[in-house]
Amino acid sequence: MSRTVLVVSARIGAGHDGAATELCRRLEARGMNTVMVDFLDAAPHSGSLTQRVFQLWLRWTPWAYEIAYRLWVAVPILYAPMSGLLAAVFGKRLQRWATQNNAVAVVSTYPFASVVLGRLRSKNRIAIPVATFMTDFSVHPLWLGRGMDLHLCVHPITAAIARNKTAEPTLAPGPMVAPQFRENVPCKQEVRLEMGIPEDRTVVLITAGSWGVGQIEATFDDIAGSDRRYFVLVACGKNEKLQRRLSERSHGRGLVVGWTDQMPQLMVAADALVQNAGGLTSMEAFAIGLPVITYRPIPGHGRDNARAMEQAGVAPYARNPTQLRAALDLATSGIALHATRAKSIFKADAAEHVADLARSNLALEASSFCDENTSSDAVLASSGSYTTASS
Repeated sequence: MSRTVLVVSARIGAGHDGAATELCRRLEARGMNTVMVDFLDAAPHSGSLTQRVFQLWLRWTPWAYEIAYRLWVAVPILYAPMSGLLAAVFGKRLQRWATQNNAVAVVSTYPFASVVLGRLRSKNRIAIPVATFMTDFSVHPLWLGRGMDLHLCVHPITAAIARNKTAEPTLAPGPMVAPQFRENVPCKQEVRLEMGIPEDRTVVLITAGSWGVGQIEATFDDIAGSDRRYFVLVACGKNEKLQRRLSERSHGRGLVVGWTDQMPQLMVAADALVQNAGGLTSMEAFAIGLPVITYRPIPGHGRDNARAMEQAGVAPYARNPTQLRAALDLATSGIALHATRAKSIFKADAAEHVADLARSNLALEASSFCDENTSSDAVLASSGSYTTASS
């Protein structure tokens, strides 16, 4: 059976899957086999419950998500027992997937998976290299699965924090973004013509992730305003109720779309992006050169990513409508300092580092195999010589 790289993601939003899919594509372009699995399927009942709880928290009780998110930071003593519990629930199937797929390395793009894989590796329950690709700018303890062979980060500041906290190998190759956000990007004029957007309007794109969560309607009102200064595009993800509500109030002020595979076109049509989570959509905008502004971030990772991206100088964090207008004025004035800095973080390719990890393990296995054979040949030769002598 051919050797593979096992990539572990999770259907919590689309960002983790997006990074995992792109990682698989790049590894396969290098001639490597990949298998992508969903961490939540490692314990189907618990996994489905985890997804439902996350959706409930973010959409209806964001304060509960904030408390749960902060608990890992505020009470670090919980890490060991919680990681043990997660490993007990999800670990056996992860081990089975690695064995069944004849994996030569495992990579996680989801923090809970990183926790479990790190624990399995540190307890010698997984004998192959394990890496994590951190899709966030912020460094939450869940991303830092103890026992990792390699941490891959989207920014050097993120990598420095991860390295200081784990003392484990850490690199910052940059985000994992699909090629359509960097290659053969369509023309702004053509896209606007197709979408019916006046060429002379200043266009702001609002995104709400694949689940369409957060204070999107309030953000729309803060940007659209009564002066109609901006033409507002809103991508509502899979939240059909949000799409209907915004469509009813957007006449003459913008365009509202649901789940779409035309995100590169939407970004090309826009002059600035306003987002609330700091996930994959932000990375895609960085790649395409679109200025990004964080506003009304969702709790937990959204707020931490907002502060981290502001610290890195790649996206301002507007904390009120006045700051939002100022940030939009700067972003759409042609002075794209943040966007230029953001585009520069694509320094290397995380897939190459993963491929190196896999190749190193293969070389180590081959060396061990040769050593074992050499040892066996020596024993046989010695045995044969002794038999001949004794005869």
